[in-house]
Amino acid sequence: MKTYNIIQTIIITLLSSILLSSCASKIPVFVKSKALKEGDIIIKRGTFKNKNTKKYPKKIKADYFSLAVKENRNNPNSRIITIPVIKLHSTSNKPKEPIFLLAGGPGASNIWKNPRLWLLDNHDIVMVGYRGVDGSVQLDSETFEKALIHHTKVFSPEHLKKLGGVLKNQLKQYKKNGVDINGYTMIEVIDDIELAKNKLGYDKINLFGASYGTRLAYIYGLRYPNSIYRSAIGGINPPGHFAWDPQEIDNVLVKYGELWKKDPSNLKRSPDIIRTIQNVFSELPVKWKKINIDPGKVRVTMFSMLYTTAGTAQVFDAFIAAEGGDFSGLAFLVMMYDLLPNVKKLYWGEFLAKSITADYQSERNYTTAMDSKSNLLGAPLSKLFEIINYSEWNVQMIPKQYRTFETSYVNTLLVNGNLDVSSPIENAKELIDYLPNGHLVVITDSGHHDFYEKQEEVVNTMIKKFYLTGQVHDERIKHISVDLGKPKQSLQKLGKSSYTLKKLGLLKVIVKLFM
Repeated sequence: MKTYNIIQTIIITLLSSILLSSCASKIPVFVKSKALKEGDIIIKRGTFKNKNTKKYPKKIKADYFSLAVKENRNNPNSRIITIPVIKLHSTSNKPKEPIFLLAGGPGASNIWKNPRLWLLDNHDIVMVGYRGVDGSVQLDSETFEKALIHHTKVFSPEHLKKLGGVLKNQLKQYKKNGVDINGYTMIEVIDDIELAKNKLGYDKINLFGASYGTRLAYIYGLRYPNSIYRSAIGGINPPGHFAWDPQEIDNVLVKYGELWKKDPSNLKRSPDIIRTIQNVFSELPVKWKKINIDPGKVRVTMFSMLYTTAGTAQVFDAFIAAEGGDFSGLAFLVMMYDLLPNVKKLYWGEFLAKSITADYQSERNYTTAMDSKSNLLGAPLSKLFEIINYSEWNVQMIPKQYRTFETSYVNTLLVNGNLDVSSPIENAKELIDYLPNGHLVVITDSGHHDFYEKQEEVVNTMIKKFYLTGQVHDERIKHISVDLGKPKQSLQKLGKSSYTLKKLGLLKVIVKLFM
């Protein structure tokens, strides 16, 4: 029973990070002998399985499409690739403008496992696959992924140089396989969606964007302003912000530190949680049993856990334990970093192509610029931009007009948490100045993921009314104080359990089995 509980606990933790899934088996396939041209489309009618929302039928009427698109629209001789499109039919007899979903990423699918079914009350839902992830071409790289994981000092200058060499070889492999890497930009994605919109016979559409999807939504409004009716976006990522700002991230931790001090029970555990984090990082790297606690790996996994306030409470608890000599919680973060390829599929070629062609600045030294100035978190993942200097990268940037702030008149609802490390509230405040018809709603004491989840019903109602009326009714949004108290499930417990399974050779097996 004890072993079962250990396994169950770990699997629940890992599964919580899986947001997207493919419906590839239902997507129709073009006849191989047919010469395709852009805009060719085939349809397969069926149903979408609803496994999570009891209010709606278990089987929802759906159409599955395969859409032929040019790989690189700037090349008249470009080959044709295909992408999937899924349409979920509204439960209304007279649906309003459809809602096109734009998932986070880049590097992840836009075919949602759990689409927001409450949107079906008044609208069709449409998901257009992201090229480079969904469809006939996937820009994954197992070699790059392994090089990213298997290193003792991740994101050190020597590690970044190694990654640059791996990327160089991967780009050659893509070219050998017939891939035109210049076709995998956000502009091409937006043009795919516009083509799908037209092929499905829609005049105007609504957008529902999250994180990376908010950037797509904003640029879409600049590129095709007459196509967008209304846009609701959450976790705002405006131009220039695919590379995180280490100071802004550290500022979020400082905000947490101020909230920490407001609870006397927290002060008994650590009088200053920020100082505790600084003290622990000053001791790293250390070993816990046979786990080398690499500060780079800790920072990357720690960053992802700060997406929720509950995850933040677990991280703080782990640092308190580490300050007292128990590094098992931080060891868990390292073990989870090493298992990233088994936890969540990320298409690294697509991730790099989309982010770099939008925000890369050649004059910037990403190796040093992304370090924390106060020995807190910083932005270690953004050091990946530095590998371009070692890879012979020669991919064209997207047009400058889409890399800078421009005024968009699309009626836009922006929602953001004030404790968001991935999309700091400063991003949304910066963008709102360029949205004359925009309205910003701030969800207090909330992170990148839980700004929506903490008040799900209220936020859903607000968004539904916005799509119907264009007005923002945020009066029901409440302040729910963050709870940073001792978590029910500590990372220390997970670390010890994971290490036991690791010694038995079961940890990776179990993760692979359940992913």
